[in-house]
Amino acid sequence: MTVSRVLLLGPPASGKGTQARHLTALVNVPCLGTGKLLRSEIEKGTEVGKQAEQFISNGEYVPDQLIMDMVKSWLNEDPQKSDGWLLDGFPRTLPQAEALQEISQPDLVIALDVPKENLERRILMRRECSSCHSTVAVENSEQVECPVCNAETLTSRSDDAIESFKVRYANYKELTTPLFDYYTAKGILRNIDGTQSPDKVSAEIDQIINQF
Repeated sequence: MTVSRVLLLGPPASGKGTQARHLTALVNVPCLGTGKLLRSEIEKGTEVGKQAEQFISNGEYVPDQLIMDMVKSWLNEDPQKSDGWLLDGFPRTLPQAEALQEISQPDLVIALDVPKENLERRILMRRECSSCHSTVAVENSEQVECPVCNAETLTSRSDDAIESFKVRYANYKELTTPLFDYYTAKGILRNIDGTQSPDKVSAEIDQIINQF
């Protein structure tokens, strides 16, 4: 079976962005990162961004319908996306998963497992580059140079305050973890230990893709 429609799940700061870049190149399909898309809409001041900002700033999940409208729009903007895609951090709730199933069914779901204490440490050292839009881990809190594009444009994400993270993590445990049973029942969920180095996580993903 050829894998062409992949979901990447995991709690905040579990490494989804890094592995999404790896998977996009590996499977050779377009990628939608709903978190980055929402932050972009907020920065541009669009109506969707204004609606989403009030939820994101409090660490809350954006309502299902608003997210689904964005995803449907993205999937429909290019007919080639019917042949394959990678969704990073979506779906986040069971209603979203059920709605996606009606549109385009995933072949594979990869879930990154990282304990809460590890995630909190990562949050403190996570930055986003305003030049290339990569999310990276810094070696010290004063670092501003992006290791991806070398621009000195690294900043902390607005949703990376610890209190906001705690709300987001609680929402993840309550609303997203039911998806594990949902996709396990369909036989397409694969769990990976996300505490490993990014390279080791990527290597496990390669094995899963090759054996699927």
